[in-house]
Amino acid sequence: MRHTLILLVLAALPLTAPAAEIPSELTLQDCAQIALANNPALSAQRNSIEQAKYSYLAGLNVYYPQIGLSHSFNRSGSQTSSASSRWSAGISASEKIFDLKALSTIRSSRLSYEKVEEDYLDQLAGLRQSVANAFLTLIYAQENLKAQKRILEIREQNAKLIQLHYDSGMESRGNMMYSSALSEQAKTDLARAERSVDSARRGLLRTLGTADYKPVTAKGELSLPDFTLSLDGIRAALENIPQVRSQEKSLETLKERMLSSKFDAVPTLTASQSVGWSGATEFPGSRSWSFGFSLNLPLFSNGLTYFANNTKAASAALKSGQESLRDLKIGLENDIITSYNGYLNARDSAAAIAAVFKANEERYKESQIHYMAGQISFIDLENIEQSLVDSQLNQLNLLKNATSTKIAVENLLGVGLGK
Repeated sequence: MRHTLILLVLAALPLTAPAAEIPSELTLQDCAQIALANNPALSAQRNSIEQAKYSYLAGLNVYYPQIGLSHSFNRSGSQTSSASSRWSAGISASEKIFDLKALSTIRSSRLSYEKVEEDYLDQLAGLRQSVANAFLTLIYAQENLKAQKRILEIREQNAKLIQLHYDSGMESRGNMMYSSALSEQAKTDLARAERSVDSARRGLLRTLGTADYKPVTAKGELSLPDFTLSLDGIRAALENIPQVRSQEKSLETLKERMLSSKFDAVPTLTASQSVGWSGATEFPGSRSWSFGFSLNLPLFSNGLTYFANNTKAASAALKSGQESLRDLKIGLENDIITSYNGYLNARDSAAAIAAVFKANEERYKESQIHYMAGQISFIDLENIEQSLVDSQLNQLNLLKNATSTKIAVENLLGVGLGK
């Protein structure tokens, strides 16, 4: 089933896809489809799958009959004999009847093919994380730009308000200068936010696999992601993660290599036959034939100690692979649980700061009225204003953090592009 899924994905995509048209407004689904068609690293991996497949198919020929045709001419003579010509033609065939090492080579080639397929799924998961994070970065940059515009409006309103109080002799010169400086700083922050949007666009386009710049916008807004993971089923889920399955294929390859090392001491049996014609003319009529079996028992074909040392090396490599797989599963399980807890913390913090932001908006509106009525000082107004600004920016950061952490958990679980 898993193999069929990979074949369906590959069949839907050309090995070298032409650059897809990129619309000015992108959804996350748009980005996934464009990356599937355009990303050069993914295209390279698809070609690697094709290479492994054809290498495997080529290796199957080891058990097919090997057939050869020959046609030759020879003219010879000496000082004591006259020159003579001799023609010959023939057809020969040979076939392996029993060769366990050759079969092991075929199985190793098939495992390599299957491993490359799992690596492709793992790369799909990594590309999904890259695309989602690049899209999220652009969304965040756009939302931050809106926030900075709002902050500039607030700073400018306050600067005008303080200027009016200063002109009427109700405010100090220092407070007037400070509010004006904050307004200028907000302009600088806005310019920085605009440049961040441009950088985020370029980052997204690069991830999609295009070098051409286009002023694209991400369609969507930062929101609190809804994501639930059952920690009890993580160990079972590990078996379906492409990274784990790829490591398991590597382990199977090491097992096959250990068997192959033992086959160095197993005899091989080959059948061969030939038919030939020879004579003085180009199409001779004298025919000969042969048929036979060849049994080969290797004793010390690679040296006296080769077999013992080679099998021990293969056994040690297998044990190392088993431990590497165990370490990978332990690490993944720990990383998934840690990342999910990080997501829960970020989600809860983002939910809490949303209420704080709404409260600060209301406090700021009230503070302007109280300041105009002379009921609060400039310091009180400035503190409330700064609380509003901080809570707005914190809300954006926490929403981004919660979403990126969710994406990281999904990547660890091996969720591929388009899912």
